[in-house]
Amino acid sequence: MAHARSLVGPDGIRVGVITLDDGDLVLARAHHEDARAGQAWFVVTRRGRLVAYCRDIEEVAEHVDLALLHGPDEAAEDAG
Repeated sequence: MAHARSLVGPDGIRVGVITLDDGDLVLARAHHEDARAGQAWFVVTRRGRLVAYCRDIEEVAEHVDLALLHGPDEAAEDAG
C-alpha cells in the first residue's frame, strides 16, 4: 500500500486506497461478494494486519475514528 495514498492513525491504523487486482480481489470478496477487479477500494490495516476492505468512507468509519486519521508525514512534523 503506497504511503502517498494512505492515512495513519493511533495504534498502528492505516487506511489506504488501492485498485483491486487479482490478489486483493480474493480478500475483498470475502468481505463483499460483488467486488470486481479494477475497482478502487479502501483497505484498513492495524499494525500491518488486515482489518477490512471497504467500498466507501462510511464503511471505513465503522472501523476507524476518521477524526484521528492524518497524513503519514504529519506525525513527524508534530513531533519536531
